[in-house]
Amino acid sequence: MRIGAFSEQFGLSPETIRYYVNKGLLCPMIKNDRYDFKENDIDDMQLLLRLKSFKFSIVEIHRLLSLRRLSGFDSPNELSDYINILVDHKKKLQREKRELQGIISSLQDEIGSSSGKHSFNAKRKNGVPLQFLQYLACPSCKENLSLSNCSIEKDQILSGTLNCECGFSAVIKNGILIGPSGEISKYDWPDIERNCYRLMNPTLVSYMQKAYHWLLDRLGQCDMDGKVILEDFVNNYCFCHANFEEMPSKALYIISDKYPEIVAIYKGLIDKLGLEQKVLYIAAASDMLPLKDGCVDMYIDFDSANEYALYHKGYSTEALARYFHKESRAAGSFFSFKPNSSAEKELHRQFPESWEHSYDISYFKRYLRSVWTNIIEEESIGNVTDSNTDEKASLYHIPGEVGMDVYFAGGFRKKGQKPL
Repeated sequence: MRIGAFSEQFGLSPETIRYYVNKGLLCPMIKNDRYDFKENDIDDMQLLLRLKSFKFSIVEIHRLLSLRRLSGFDSPNELSDYINILVDHKKKLQREKRELQGIISSLQDEIGSSSGKHSFNAKRKNGVPLQFLQYLACPSCKENLSLSNCSIEKDQILSGTLNCECGFSAVIKNGILIGPSGEISKYDWPDIERNCYRLMNPTLVSYMQKAYHWLLDRLGQCDMDGKVILEDFVNNYCFCHANFEEMPSKALYIISDKYPEIVAIYKGLIDKLGLEQKVLYIAAASDMLPLKDGCVDMYIDFDSANEYALYHKGYSTEALARYFHKESRAAGSFFSFKPNSSAEKELHRQFPESWEHSYDISYFKRYLRSVWTNIIEEESIGNVTDSNTDEKASLYHIPGEVGMDVYFAGGFRKKGQKPL
């Protein structure tokens, strides 16, 4: 939908819509140098206007839109944040003029309807799809695994045991394949409260939304029917969860992290969507995923390279190299800091083991060219330059010092082919 039709639908001028886009309240796709508004933009606009009628400021609306974009208010913590903000605003209005009572009543309705959201159960019970058995293998000796003591409903394995003659074993519990977690840094932890989402600077959230559009567009250019798509290191962010409804429906998805509780969170959230995509959930160390070598066709790297480099001297691709083949592709995003910035110093203070190049975009671009034979496309999404004190910075994401880039690459090089 073009900007003229979109603005007319809401009784606003195109200039007003452009103002909201420039402020990050709307994040439409851009095609042929023109804005292209989709259903999610309509949803954002409806929520924006509803919140505006409640007398929220532009900064407050941006934060609430950011919460919904990242989480969809689909876990108790994010929903609690949303409800608490609504309740506080209600109290403020009650202290003002009696004429605001109509708005207060509307807010009460909004709070009531939001509070009942988590009374719904998952739409269907999912486990390990039988279709994924052909991709499983022992990560130690690479031989096939034997399955025993399993519970199967339709085409889903809900529980069971996987064993190899070499001594390796893994279990399927509540539909999640759980293997060895490997050595975990004392500075690492499972972000079960999803603070990376909840506390992020809203301007950076707008950049993430633009990155989502960019990556979805590139994925849409590929024939992914029957192809295996892997997203690992989802402790910070999970691109697939945020975008599954727009991703190829006939692809085979693997979502993994070393923390079972993190994988369980995203499995529960994705199960609620009731989608038809086949998803294998794995909780295991990245270099110990029980998968056959060379089985991954597309790698989703949304902050994965950054997260891996917090605890290792390298990027995530190195841990996952065995699962790629020469025709594999990667689509990803990379957060960066200004060299010697306050954000970079704060990062190394909080994560003493972090690699010096963990948020170094110049080094990362050189690294990409050492790993992938073809950098199909790359782009800078932008830098967070705002310093509004009403926007709470998350951890080491300090306004004015954070950048975001995206890339699309193909042709994986085997280790040692071309040194950095």
